[in-house]
Amino acid sequence: MDGNEIAEYLSLPVNREEVWQYGIVDMAELMGVPQQELPEEMAVVLLLSVSSGFVHAQPVVADEGDPAQQCVKAMLALAGEYTDPTRAGRIDCNDQQLADELRRQFEGSGTDVQYRATMREWNAAVSDMGDYFSSGADALLPSLRDVGCTDQQIVEFAEASAEFYRRRFWEVLDDTDLIEIETPKPPSNLRYAVVLGAGAQSYGLGFYGQSKDHYSLTAQQADPWELNLFSFTYDSPLEATSTDVELWEELGLPLETGEAFPEANVISSDGLRRPTPKEIGFLTFVLKGLAQTTEEELDTGRWTKPIQVSGKQKKCVFTIPNLLDPPDRAEWVKRGKMPDSRGHEIHFKRVQEFIDAHGEDMSLEELNEAINAQFTGVAADDYELPRNTPAERAEALCQDALGSFGRRRVLLAREALAEDPDHVEARILLAESTHGAGQRVELFRDAQKIAAAALGDDMKELAGEFWGHHETRPYMRACEGLAMSLAEAGQLNDAIEQCREMLRLNPNDNQGIRYRIVPLFLEQNRDEEAAAVLEEYAEPTAIWRYSQALVEFRRNGKSAAVRRALRAAFEANRHVPELLQADEPPPMPETYALGSPEEAAMCVDELVSVLEETDGFLEWMFKEFSSWERDRTKRRRSKSQKKKRKKKR
Repeated sequence: MDGNEIAEYLSLPVNREEVWQYGIVDMAELMGVPQQELPEEMAVVLLLSVSSGFVHAQPVVADEGDPAQQCVKAMLALAGEYTDPTRAGRIDCNDQQLADELRRQFEGSGTDVQYRATMREWNAAVSDMGDYFSSGADALLPSLRDVGCTDQQIVEFAEASAEFYRRRFWEVLDDTDLIEIETPKPPSNLRYAVVLGAGAQSYGLGFYGQSKDHYSLTAQQADPWELNLFSFTYDSPLEATSTDVELWEELGLPLETGEAFPEANVISSDGLRRPTPKEIGFLTFVLKGLAQTTEEELDTGRWTKPIQVSGKQKKCVFTIPNLLDPPDRAEWVKRGKMPDSRGHEIHFKRVQEFIDAHGEDMSLEELNEAINAQFTGVAADDYELPRNTPAERAEALCQDALGSFGRRRVLLAREALAEDPDHVEARILLAESTHGAGQRVELFRDAQKIAAAALGDDMKELAGEFWGHHETRPYMRACEGLAMSLAEAGQLNDAIEQCREMLRLNPNDNQGIRYRIVPLFLEQNRDEEAAAVLEEYAEPTAIWRYSQALVEFRRNGKSAAVRRALRAAFEANRHVPELLQADEPPPMPETYALGSPEEAAMCVDELVSVLEETDGFLEWMFKEFSSWERDRTKRRRSKSQKKKRKKKR
């Protein structure tokens, strides 16, 4: 392997939040054609960033080094596309021999290399490549030039797209914050926009003709294909739906990071169509206007930006209605946003204060009647909290924040901290809204320290009973946020210690920390500790059953005991193997029932990494699942036949 290339790569700073997946794609196999039909033996190096979704692909060239050397070249190429080049904290590879060689080369460098037989995100990218090649060029949509846009207009659109990407608006707003575009006068389907990317999946803007279309979509009351939606997203050039990729190359247009290719299409019941020149011109103004907007301006709820495009200057006026006229609780529910459960704690706190004040003067029966009369049927946001002191105002503002979403929640949390810098819940809200696991670690750590200081001697006296006392809950929430942020930052052992401390303080585990610590133990190969937690909190949930089967497999390999454990897992939730074999990760539900597809999605989200890292487990599980399904079908058929025979008698 070329030592200069390794040295160049290892000279880059490590981003421990970055996970890259690497593999080699056989193009003949991907395209489903005999090797002899291709001009030569073709293979492609495919490198994918899990966190950003960026993909780098390059042909395997026989005289340019072995697979490990070509892997390093691909890594240098992908790193060079970032504004601030960094290297990944972890690299996954689906070739055992290659993973071993890279691990040897990178030993002690801060970049960990792991072998994974199955890499879900990488497999999805390969599938997308296959769809692209199998669809053929004729299936691609026309270029912007083909639909009437001038080259100058396309150049300005590309520059505005790159400028908007650099602004990273998805770190400031989420898709709760609907933006109304007042001027320039928008086309009928581009009056409202939401920023995409807060969930780190699809980055860009989504446009609507009416605000109600957005809210009906978020409430899952509408089909996006029936709403005539305008979509602007950043994708890999390999995934482009139009022939704009060739146009970008011809005109030498900018691609921010090299993989953030701007795609604009209209989604309707008639399928996809390209934007008109008028729509592209308007989108260019909007992108430049938003890219030049400061946080201070958007926080006013209404702001103006003078923008010049093609020698013409226009005034862009934007508003965020949720900041100018904040929705109440009923309106948020109507929009599909359920109240934050933390907001209900004020109700329980008031009940406890009432009991403390009147409990000694009333019989138990009288106390129950008084509580029912005063508190039953009263919503959490119906309480008027006092706002006489800075501490009271901070508490009331934090309560308001819990009843809000998006940017307004952030602003209210900041107001609360301005009143009381030691308000733990407000600090937690800000930490939750912060992008970058490293930043969140520091914010949650600060909240944890302040909460511990506020508890004082109760930290020792209430150990084992935490969460049962309302005053301990801010501390426990700060601990949970810190543990999850540490895990995201790659500090898994530190995350485990946080989880263990929470279980010590609150063995009842009201926060469900056991569901987080078991996958962490497994990811660190601490199987016996995982088994101890599984035994202590024995339950019939999907994540428990599949974790038990995995631990048994790691201990004993393929065995009758593992087969029994797997069948118990299939009985608990048969949807898990189906989701694990899907090309795309399942959407995360807000609630779920045992045995449901929603529970399976939660289980897959928690366990997918350790399942994929355990060599041979998934392949055997899928085989056992097929066998279990056949047996299940036979049992059903036999039962049905018995019922029919009984009826005949």
